[in-house]
Amino acid sequence: MRIAIIDLGTNSIRFDIQEVSANRKGILQHRRLYREKTMVRLGQDLFLDGKLAEDSKRRTLEAVQSFKETMDALSVDQSIAFGTAAIRDASNGEPFLEEIEKSTGVGFRMISGEEEASLIAKGILGNEKELPKGLFALVDIGGGSTEISICKGRQILHSQSFNLGVAKLQQVFLKSQPPKRVPKQADPVLDLRSFIKSVILPKILIDRWPRIDTIIGSSGSIIALAKLVNRDKDRGHIPFLKKDLTRVVGLIQKKTTAELLSMGGMEPKRVDLILAGGILLDEIAQLLHAKRIRTTEYALRDGILVDALARISYSKSRSTQFSLGEIEKRIEGWGVDLSHARVVRQHAEFLFDHLKSVHGLRTEWRPYLAAAALLHDVGETISHAHHAEHSEYMVRNANFVGMHGWEAHLIASLCRFHKEEKLLEKKNEKKIPFERKDELRPVFLKILALLQIADACDRTHKGVVKLKGARNAKKLVEIRYTAKTPCDLELLRFEQKKTLFEQLFLKSLILKK
Repeated sequence: MRIAIIDLGTNSIRFDIQEVSANRKGILQHRRLYREKTMVRLGQDLFLDGKLAEDSKRRTLEAVQSFKETMDALSVDQSIAFGTAAIRDASNGEPFLEEIEKSTGVGFRMISGEEEASLIAKGILGNEKELPKGLFALVDIGGGSTEISICKGRQILHSQSFNLGVAKLQQVFLKSQPPKRVPKQADPVLDLRSFIKSVILPKILIDRWPRIDTIIGSSGSIIALAKLVNRDKDRGHIPFLKKDLTRVVGLIQKKTTAELLSMGGMEPKRVDLILAGGILLDEIAQLLHAKRIRTTEYALRDGILVDALARISYSKSRSTQFSLGEIEKRIEGWGVDLSHARVVRQHAEFLFDHLKSVHGLRTEWRPYLAAAALLHDVGETISHAHHAEHSEYMVRNANFVGMHGWEAHLIASLCRFHKEEKLLEKKNEKKIPFERKDELRPVFLKILALLQIADACDRTHKGVVKLKGARNAKKLVEIRYTAKTPCDLELLRFEQKKTLFEQLFLKSLILKK
């Protein structure tokens, strides 16, 4: 099945499409088909006016409409869409979600800050392969809120959402770049730092949060800060020290917008929010006693997926999820000779059904042979020369609905080798795309042998040969056919292509009229 995930934040709206299926052993897995992020600035002026502006709503609605078109094009089965801080804080937040659903058909749910913090932690802990030793913190700085979780290994010890976000802090405290200090009034930067402490410190003290050494930061704000801190290294995803963050924050709070844009590593879309994000992260690191900060690509939408996967139940018995009808439609769209593809599929399925006592394959492998029969020549749309290699590439990257990675690999490999009948010769053994211990190796070879015979029986692409029966003797397999017109080319190709079949099954193979 295909799941669309939409995370509607205060600054950005993020969109993923994931395909979920069971692997060869029945274990649930997923692969990302599509990812997009658009900065819609839904929270623009929100924290001054208390409601979502019409321009912000329009940009967001246009983004969701675009996502819906992509969902339809990729045949999405289910969508999960969440609204976060901006929706929570706006007086017209929930009515806007209703407006989105009415206009696009995509339903959104507003989630609490606590649920957001939990999902972010699930997304990071469920995907990061290497986590810091001992205690560490997960910090996600958004436009309207900040989520912090204290963890040990993959266990969450404390988790909290704070009503702090870069858009909110910029609009209420800093207001300009650089922040202007008004005579006889408090310094806006110091005022902001005091406010951040007043919000976070009581929670740390009351719940007795432990000191941590490392922060893992998610979200665009922290990644943008990492690029600035590491600008001399031209890398934004390597760890950096808290003291270097403090130095950079002190540097950028004195610069104009134009000067910030000239700095290496500065993201233009975040130039007006970078100082608020830097001060917030600097204060969080100080309050948690963190010395090091590193970034992660995982965040809320990854946690939404982890949560969704936990609710999906798949049977451990292998069953194909892809549709042969959908494959035919794709082939037709590519301009492939569909009539030949259908004849080869018919031959292949006939051979599979009538030679079960020879190949010994379970019925569950029949759709893979049929799919390969349909797809084996699609590469001819690129070039007749080396078309088998082109077919392999097209099948691997076509993202057929319901076809998981290992399935695409198997079918693509069948397409790649459908013309090579001497694979079992010692000099060609290394070409076989599956290792000796892989359970798919004998399956691949048996299906390939049947595919080569099926393709040979329609060499002229005219559907001349009709397969009518088969007989399996001790040392001989006989396939019977009829033909109303001469089929010399088919008979010649059959003799060339039966080599793999005879070597694999240790039987002579003849085609008898």
